Amino acid sequence: MAKATKKSATTKKAPAAKPKKAVVTEAVADTGEDLFLVIGREKHQFSSQISSFYDVKEYFWRGVLTNGMDIKFVHQDGREVPAHQDRNCGYTLIGKAKSMIKANKALTTPGEPSDDQEYVYINEHSTLTYVGETGEHTVYVRVYDNISGTDNDRWAVIYLD
Repeated sequence: MAKATKKSATTKKAPAAKPKKAVVTEAVADTGEDLFLVIGREKHQFSSQISSFYDVKEYFWRGVLTNGMDIKFVHQDGREVPAHQDRNCGYTLIGKAKSMIKANKALTTPGEPSDDQEYVYINEHSTLTYVGETGEHTVYVRVYDNISGTDNDRWAVIYLD
């Protein structure tokens, strides 16, 4: 009869550790801009151009927006754009953005019927949700400071194509 032998503890293989998913993933290409679109758990860096119509810096990103996902705009260091802790801050939703982006826990007011805009005054609890059909869009954002020139990310204008 053969003698039973004990297996050495060193011969057992440890189960492979599952890689942890990052809470926020970075965009692949670095455009050098300090404005990002966060969609759910994904973080996408904007590119920029000078708006031919408004003659100011305009950020843009093209990609898939998924129905029901929360979206927000942030700097690399995580500060939200527009600032949520200050008074008289918010968004202007223009054109398609009016029907495709829903403001939550915010005061909304329509613009003049001829300008196709909605004004969204926010607080620290306000969020935005994409409510349009899932699909590829270009998101355009212009960020404005207050009239005294203070760099405070007071207002963001958003439109989609």
